[in-house]
Amino acid sequence: MKMRNYLREKINEKGYVIGAFVASCNPTNVEILAMNGMDFVILDMEHSPLGLETMVDMIRAGETYGMVSIPRVYTMETKLMRRILDVGAHGIMVPMVGNGSDARYIMDAVKFPPLGLRGMNAGRGPRWGAYENYLSEANDALFTICQCETVEGLENIDKIAGTPGVDCVFIGTGDLSLDMGHPNDLKHPEVAEAIDKIRRTCEDAGVIPGIVTSTPEDAACRIKEGFKIVTIMNDLGMFKKQSLLQIEKVHELCDE
Repeated sequence: MKMRNYLREKINEKGYVIGAFVASCNPTNVEILAMNGMDFVILDMEHSPLGLETMVDMIRAGETYGMVSIPRVYTMETKLMRRILDVGAHGIMVPMVGNGSDARYIMDAVKFPPLGLRGMNAGRGPRWGAYENYLSEANDALFTICQCETVEGLENIDKIAGTPGVDCVFIGTGDLSLDMGHPNDLKHPEVAEAIDKIRRTCEDAGVIPGIVTSTPEDAACRIKEGFKIVTIMNDLGMFKKQSLLQIEKVHELCDE
């Protein structure tokens, strides 16, 4: 068996990919998103109680329909990042990457020599030996995303994007705008310029730019700007919104 970087393949095929944050810790939600044609999901360990055993089932649920699952860690800790890859994740997302040293630390954790210092394993990551060339293929096949969502990260974006092994820099617009003193005001000139700067720096470095959005219109706008990895929803946020609409509609109809 040969490893494949499915996310890069999807980007090369159509120019961009769309995905969702999954905070429900629910494999069924992952399966439904995959069945509907979502390109990828971010399995959110940072803001949910998600653990590794449930994560494996979520990854498998997406694989059933050819969807990529990338966990977002809650801490920049070497053993955690390596365990996530060892259990078969298709890559990893790390929040709050602030400088080149952070990016280099992440690469040491998740990449095999010569790019990093990751050690061998024989678990689900290499499919118990079925990936015969796992050591030589994993560095390219496993997608590594650094999040830029602080002023420090913005100021050091050239060093982060220039770190060998970084596949994508993904902008967390909420935290970035908050740290800049303009919470959720993405149209503020300083925030808008920061977002554009990160995108341009990624393009110059040959790194894929990514960003979070919350509506189809925003997603399409960002894709046209040049972002190639775009999240369009959070599964719990969508459930909350749609269930509330259903409840309110029933009350509205009963009051007529």
